[in-house]
Amino acid sequence: MAILYYTDSGRGEPLVLLHSGGMSGEEWKPQISSLSRHFRVIVPDQLGHGRSPMVAERLLVSDMSYAILELLDELNLRRVNLLGSSLGGAVALWLTLHYPERISKLVLYRTSYCKDSLSYDSIVNITNPSYWQDAGMLSWLSKIHHPQGGPDAWQVVIGRVLEALDPNTTGYGHQLEIMKNIFQPTLLVVGDRDPLVPLKRMLEMFHTIPNCGLWVMPYTSHVTATVTWRATSFAQEVTRFLKSKSSG
Repeated sequence: MAILYYTDSGRGEPLVLLHSGGMSGEEWKPQISSLSRHFRVIVPDQLGHGRSPMVAERLLVSDMSYAILELLDELNLRRVNLLGSSLGGAVALWLTLHYPERISKLVLYRTSYCKDSLSYDSIVNITNPSYWQDAGMLSWLSKIHHPQGGPDAWQVVIGRVLEALDPNTTGYGHQLEIMKNIFQPTLLVVGDRDPLVPLKRMLEMFHTIPNCGLWVMPYTSHVTATVTWRATSFAQEVTRFLKSKSSG
């Protein structure tokens, strides 16, 4: 039996939404209603996040990916569309490279093919509680990660994400040349000022993945406003890509 908590809504071709590190399936709440008009939308809390348990002492991209595979098997879904945000995108990319037969189309949102020390330093900076305090998200993080061990458990979750993305130990990193093996229609989404996912990296992927589109959000960092004023346009662009016959 799959161990991940998840929600399942809508009808049609299956679309799995993988949230970013430190968040939960709640990240996709602004898009679920719109996307579920066109797709069967499955939204898990990933390992060690929200209402899904940890399975090991350390959070690994590979373990997160296998947990998604177990969920797909439980739901009898042999092939799905994947949309991954940040760390969720790393999981989506891992699944696409290792189990390509399970993936129809791929959307990588705020996700590169590797992590280096410079972009990792930017991740370290956002683990400071003051960052989330200034963003007005402390109470929300405390609430969604309460099942992980209480009101302060969100800090443990953020620490797990740091471990999962450490460029010295992570299973996240891939060689650029391997991106040529992605045969699925792919959409890359990134902010033009994202310190965690440099535009240069995304352009490298765009020019390497055979069937690939690129959407660059202007004047945008890793926080892209897709949970606020960009929520509608984000869902529309994703739907347009997944429904488009020209993309595959």
